[in-house]
Amino acid sequence: MVDQTLLPAIEETIRQNEIGDASPYCLSYAGLGKSGASFGFMQGDTNQSQLARDTLRQVLSAAAVDQPTIERILASVSVPLPNGNPLSASDTTLVDNALASVAGSALVDAMDRKLLSGVLQGLDSCVAAAATRTITLAPLAYLYAAPWINMSGAPTSMIAWLKGDTVHGVPPPLPPAARASDLVAYLQATAYFQANPRNFTHLEQCVQKGAALLPQS
Repeated sequence: MVDQTLLPAIEETIRQNEIGDASPYCLSYAGLGKSGASFGFMQGDTNQSQLARDTLRQVLSAAAVDQPTIERILASVSVPLPNGNPLSASDTTLVDNALASVAGSALVDAMDRKLLSGVLQGLDSCVAAAATRTITLAPLAYLYAAPWINMSGAPTSMIAWLKGDTVHGVPPPLPPAARASDLVAYLQATAYFQANPRNFTHLEQCVQKGAALLPQS
């Protein structure tokens, strides 16, 4: 299990990587790949996440939005949105006000906790994979792995790498620990960061902010 003392740093790194200092209680649009609308500090995606769609439905219902309007809004944001916001100005205001309400923000927070739980499960799998080779993960290494798992999903390739496979041309880390530099080499070799090197620079900045919350040894 992930050391609980690392959770504030992990959460802050993900938050910074996903939304920076922006509010989690409004819709945003990455405009990339299959992304739809996103909200929450974990950026639950309405096109790719049933949990995000269910949460948005609950948020709008809690705000007493009528059913036809809910269905129309959900249909609009539950598709890839490479051109950004498909909603009218009035619908955008309606949704953002609902998300920022007391009931809405509580539902968003609950969604974020569930999404974070999935990331932590992925990290647990990485820890278990590394342990098969008597390797631990350095605290800073978690801060590189966590936002990647949140972005890309279950860390199947990373697990294989930690178990000893060469992945993306990167040899596996050596005992006794997978260091931050090992994770940097792994991530920079992925197709995503090869195509988007500026995003890796952003990730490193987010890791630095999260690292300020790591427990002092």
